[in-house]
Amino acid sequence: MSWCSARQPRWRRRCLLVLALLPLAACGFHPLYSEAVQREENPQLAGIIVSQIPDRYGQQLELALREALNPEGLAVKPLYRLNISIQIQRIDLGIQRDASSTRGRINAYASLALVDVETNRQIYASATQSTSAFNILQDAYAAEVAEEDARTRTVRDLTDQIRLRLALFLRDRPTAPLKS
Repeated sequence: MSWCSARQPRWRRRCLLVLALLPLAACGFHPLYSEAVQREENPQLAGIIVSQIPDRYGQQLELALREALNPEGLAVKPLYRLNISIQIQRIDLGIQRDASSTRGRINAYASLALVDVETNRQIYASATQSTSAFNILQDAYAAEVAEEDARTRTVRDLTDQIRLRLALFLRDRPTAPLKS
């Protein structure tokens, strides 16, 4: 007989589920991708200065990172400088007999380096990528809007990935007291 058969009361199944998840709370489990965890104030992340990134999508990434790293606009002493290079590539998919395509894909690659402001030494380097797809429609305006939306989604995804990587790196790093 299955543990979730219809004969057992619902409250009993719920109790079993809670008891099964209880050890996770005792071991310090925190959901890594939870929005509440990602939006917590982190003075170390607020102390990161994002260097200028060329091109339109680089500027979008730069502004999104500034907002993601310091959402409250805390005035903290700059501790780190984040240097990023970004490459965005469009690939046409679904090629028809007349050489037109019906689907497109945006690939974005970002290389990042975190530099300590005081020592001017690179303390962390990483690379990340994101992919987004879109339909290429017969209407030129609709196709342009779909491609722009795919690029924006890709930049937003890169922002989340970079913020998460930096938060994980800085979480385990010893901290000095911050001065405003």
